[in-house]
Amino acid sequence: MAFSSIIIAVLLLCLLASGSIGPQADCDVYAATGSNFTVRLQHVLKDSDSLRWFQDENQIFYRRSKQVIRGKNYDVDSTGSLKLTQLTKDKSGRYTPQVHRADGTSAGDLPSVRLCVLDRVQKPNVTMTCTDKGHVNFTCSVGQNEKITWFMDDEALEEKEKTLTREIKDVLKARFSCNVSNSVSSEISLPVQQNCYATLQKPHVTVNCTGDSEVTFTCAVSQKDNYVEFKWFNKENKQQESGETLTKKTKDVVNTRFFCNVSNPISYHISDPAVQNCFKPSFPTELLGISIWVFIGGGAGLLILVIVTATVCCVRARRKRRI
Repeated sequence: MAFSSIIIAVLLLCLLASGSIGPQADCDVYAATGSNFTVRLQHVLKDSDSLRWFQDENQIFYRRSKQVIRGKNYDVDSTGSLKLTQLTKDKSGRYTPQVHRADGTSAGDLPSVRLCVLDRVQKPNVTMTCTDKGHVNFTCSVGQNEKITWFMDDEALEEKEKTLTREIKDVLKARFSCNVSNSVSSEISLPVQQNCYATLQKPHVTVNCTGDSEVTFTCAVSQKDNYVEFKWFNKENKQQESGETLTKKTKDVVNTRFFCNVSNPISYHISDPAVQNCFKPSFPTELLGISIWVFIGGGAGLLILVIVTATVCCVRARRKRRI
């Protein structure tokens, strides 16, 4: 058992040494797929020198004196530096040069470079989700090993997670975007605003009769969300009830005008007045919008005045005849 553990440990060390596994943090240089990169040869090369380049353990270029034996002449520049073009991910690895003089002696251990080739990040997209508890979630589409930076109205936030949560009432008009980045590129999303609260339109009131005993007023609004509040008012601007509907005894509201108010944290509107049409009294209670009793009272007063005036005139006429 102990022997097996030793074998596994040795294999892991070999893999790490060869660069087959290990985090991207071990990379010396990063480059994007499709780009070009030159691995510098940190040695003054002579025409008589032999030059080899290795990718990990594989020899990819060999030139002895001025004759290219492996690879192409344009794989290196005039200084012997290795030119890598149209990079793909399989070009990742440790690049090591070897230089031997004409007499066969080595120029020593020359610096190597571990190159990591990464895809450029894609432009992210922010999706928004409303919760039932007055919160809104913004989620950034992001790939593996990509860093996230959130912005609210172009100001960077501390949160670095894929999903950002805020109370709706605190971000009614705020614009959120996310920036995703890796070691070779970065992209920022288009800004997104919460739409859990809709901008309300003017409501209208519908009237439904239950026989001629009850009437139900319903406040209808075209854009309704979970946070709309309904309030009812009569013509004296006194609040009656809350809720989408209002039910009254018909005889109690024969000519009463009702309005409904709809509101949420970002908008509100008031409907036009509505009157019940379920019951029409045989004797009108209003005329020209004025209570009929005003006219009756005024008429009665006028009649009394006429009677009094006529009585006074009659009395005066009788007195004149006696004289």
